[in-house]
Amino acid sequence: MEISSLCLNRKYQEYATWNIGFGRIPSSIGNCTSLTLLDLADNSFDGLIPNTIVNLKNLQKLNLAHNALTIESSTLESSFINSLTNNMHLRRIVLSGNPLDTMLPMSIGNLSTSLEYLWLTDCKLHGRIPSEVGNLSSLVALRLGNNELTGVIPNTIGRLQKLQGLHLQGNKLQGTILYDFCKLSSLFELFLSGNELSGLIPECLSNLTTLRNLSLSSNRLTSTIPSSLWSLRDILAINMSSNSLQGSLPFDIENLKVVIEIDLSKNQFSGYIPDSWNLQSLEYLSLAVNRLQGLIPESLVSSLSLEFLDLSHNKLSGVIPKSLVQLHLMYFNVSFNELEGEIPSGGTFDNFTARSYVMNKALCGAARLQVPTCRTGTSKRSRRPILTLAKILLPIIASMCILPQMYRAIKHCLKKRKDPLLTTNRTILYEEIVLATDGFSESNIIGTGSFGSVYKGAMKEEKNVAIKVFNLHPERGLRSFQVESELLSNTRHPNLVKLMNSCCDDDFRALVLEYMPNGTLDKWLYTHNYFLNLLQRLDIMIEVASAMSYLHSIHVIHCDLKPSNILLDEDMIARVSDFSVAKRLGENATMQTRTMATMGYMAPEYGSSGIISEKTDVYSFGILLMATFTGKKPTDDMFDGEMNLRLWIYESLPHAVDRFIDVSLLQSDQEDIAAKTKCVRSIMKVAWFCTAESSLERKTMAEVQFELHRIKSRFLIDTELIECEEMPREIVYPRISYQELKLATDGFSERNLLDLGEFCVVYKGILKDKRIAAIKIFNTQRRGFESFEVQSQVLPFIRHRNVVKILKCCSDVDFKALVLEYIPNLSLQKWLYRIYPGSNILNFLKRLDIMINVASALCYLHTMRVIHCNLNPSNVLLDNDMVARVSGFSVAKCLEKGIGATNTTTMATAGYMAPEYESMGIVSEKTDVYSFGILLTETFTTTRPTEEMNRRSWICHSLQVVDTVVDLNFVHDGEEHLAAARRRCLRLILQLAYCCTAELSDERKTMREIESELVRIKKWFLSDN
Repeated sequence: MEISSLCLNRKYQEYATWNIGFGRIPSSIGNCTSLTLLDLADNSFDGLIPNTIVNLKNLQKLNLAHNALTIESSTLESSFINSLTNNMHLRRIVLSGNPLDTMLPMSIGNLSTSLEYLWLTDCKLHGRIPSEVGNLSSLVALRLGNNELTGVIPNTIGRLQKLQGLHLQGNKLQGTILYDFCKLSSLFELFLSGNELSGLIPECLSNLTTLRNLSLSSNRLTSTIPSSLWSLRDILAINMSSNSLQGSLPFDIENLKVVIEIDLSKNQFSGYIPDSWNLQSLEYLSLAVNRLQGLIPESLVSSLSLEFLDLSHNKLSGVIPKSLVQLHLMYFNVSFNELEGEIPSGGTFDNFTARSYVMNKALCGAARLQVPTCRTGTSKRSRRPILTLAKILLPIIASMCILPQMYRAIKHCLKKRKDPLLTTNRTILYEEIVLATDGFSESNIIGTGSFGSVYKGAMKEEKNVAIKVFNLHPERGLRSFQVESELLSNTRHPNLVKLMNSCCDDDFRALVLEYMPNGTLDKWLYTHNYFLNLLQRLDIMIEVASAMSYLHSIHVIHCDLKPSNILLDEDMIARVSDFSVAKRLGENATMQTRTMATMGYMAPEYGSSGIISEKTDVYSFGILLMATFTGKKPTDDMFDGEMNLRLWIYESLPHAVDRFIDVSLLQSDQEDIAAKTKCVRSIMKVAWFCTAESSLERKTMAEVQFELHRIKSRFLIDTELIECEEMPREIVYPRISYQELKLATDGFSERNLLDLGEFCVVYKGILKDKRIAAIKIFNTQRRGFESFEVQSQVLPFIRHRNVVKILKCCSDVDFKALVLEYIPNLSLQKWLYRIYPGSNILNFLKRLDIMINVASALCYLHTMRVIHCNLNPSNVLLDNDMVARVSGFSVAKCLEKGIGATNTTTMATAGYMAPEYESMGIVSEKTDVYSFGILLTETFTTTRPTEEMNRRSWICHSLQVVDTVVDLNFVHDGEEHLAAARRRCLRLILQLAYCCTAELSDERKTMREIESELVRIKKWFLSDN
């Protein structure tokens, strides 16, 4: 579509985005008078910005960033910026990254009073900042950084009471830091670095209690830092480097309890470094190039998160504290001081080189550090008696320790022959559990139940674990142990708690499970000072529904679903636990049991007759939904006689949701009450159908999961949380420096290279906390940095078990990198084509599970309006449990609200692109569906898509001759033909792939339909085997 005819298309009458633009923006754009959003950012447009944009009277958001656009500036008052004063509805103007080469006109103060964002960073602006900018009373963010602005900062900026971000860095501004800034009570970020500001730092900046980032570096500031500034207890980053600040460092620095970065380097500070560094969040500390003297304080070891410490070029004396070895320092520099004594060894100190210690008074240590060897003061005579005593005692002590262990190990092995367990990682000894739980200390108990207790423990192999010790009296405790160990050994799902080890002794049974640091859902719903917002609760319910849907697909009934059996990991992702009374159904859809579950959550047929089925869990899930969003327990005192939780909610539906919704959900955000009420109303309708009296009238868990996903999508749209333009351009991650990345990858060594792509290279690295990570470094070409921007904007909003996660970020001017979780089994591509050394053949069920994982990830991405655009086997990674994680978001796109497709000039991998993507650059959700269809076919045929002239015709032809096209590795154990069940399922899979790859995008299925179909195929396959 030509941009000049844009407004003739009904789809673009209110919102217009363009992603493959070049040349000039036609003046006819002014005919699109209904436009409220015009986004032409990140294209190759050049020439003048047409003044006809002034005709867009309804325009609210204008984004022309990162093009090569200029403006007519012969007379300022007739310039483009001046013409925008006629657009009275404008809320956002983003022109950053264009060579406007102009001055800001005084008429800037006449822009819309509704204007919230004015971004003109890197636009070659010159001249002064007009004082009229203070008229923009609604301004939230003003960004004029990296220009050539001169003169003083106008004091009228102090009028902008709603201002949260002020970015004036990288200009030639003079004068002093205004006391008027102290009036900006909402200010969150103040960036004034890289100017020519002089004079004092105003004491009243301490009044800005909302301030989180203060950057005053590279100016001409003098005098001392006001003592009041250290009272900003919530500040995260302070950078005052490269000034002429004097005085001593105050003890009040310990008040900054949450600070992450402090940079006071290249000043004239003198005196001693204060001995008060209990700053738990501090990661970066630089006091280099000052005049500090005295000792390096031992208290630095209290800053447990410290990774970067630079004390070089001072006058420090004494020794380097050995306690610093306890820190996980990635960078350490004490060069050019007057230090003496032994250089500590061990920990990360073994990685530091001679550069960290050069030009000191009398340091000694290892020869590799280019310092003298330290002299030892211990004589051989004094050591001889100790060595003699050690030779006598050590064998005796060793024997005393080993013999009991040997006895118990032999006993344990004999016992295992009589009472075998299903496969776990390994069985452990009773003594190990005693040691891990500190003798079953009551202080380590994290849960109790009718069949035993759960302890928090620390094993050698794991940081923390949960140890479930079963009470073997009565006999049901032993039965519970056998049921739970059998089920957990044979189930694999990201939302089920994971079995690590087990212990099976004469009169002792225990399971070692992964530890969930955030406890139970019950705690978060019913304990004071714990709070989950609506989206968190909905995510948790979707995750529980996913786990239950999986269990039902393998005919397992949980039988005791309730908040205390839902655990939350460090990322608040749900894990279903406690299978003490679970049942595995045979061929029948129901069975009868005498084991009772928790009152209030049991289905009527379970409580009255002991009959259980999949619909029993559905009922419990419905009650769980009600409890989660009302904050009421089904056993609450208010429910007596005929009144119960279900009836109480029913009487308030559909118009009086506010009578039962958890009031804390409405108090947290007054703006979205209507959207929240609508969302909870829809959830309660699902809960109502789940808890029908007749089990036949209840939904299946797969249907429930689908409904909850759809409710979440609608909620995100209603609250504009998935409108990409609302995503902040700068995401704050835990930061990591270039030096740390270089150290983690052993100097970007080729032996650590994992992947090499068009936009980036990926290395394997070891972080300071010993975690293995994948470090993605983007090339310095424009496309590489654009890829970095795309991924750093998209991934922070993604929270899904099947999508790779960002851990840290490095964003320097000429270096961009993302630190991602390391996925040990590498890519699906390497497994399909046996590239990975030691890779086994992927059987049919594993391939199907992987495709379900990928489908689930794409469903989620599409609810967030994110299009992956480059789905192929190399972008599907496999973790330790062979669970798939979608990665490779280098060319991903995020759709604006109300727009179903967008254009792009960035091409993806040949063979996987949909026809409309390859020919016209149009991408939509159906683009990913096409790629998934190709991936689905490749996964089960192990034939690359580039090997066939017409892939879809080939699939169609192959549907009737399945045996001849599928991967021959499926034929196991001497079989000459595929089993009937596998052949039938493979035909269904190829039929699904054929539907995915329709030429017309409208004829393709949605990812939600595809996921449901794959789950159904898996269920059929399992039932036939």
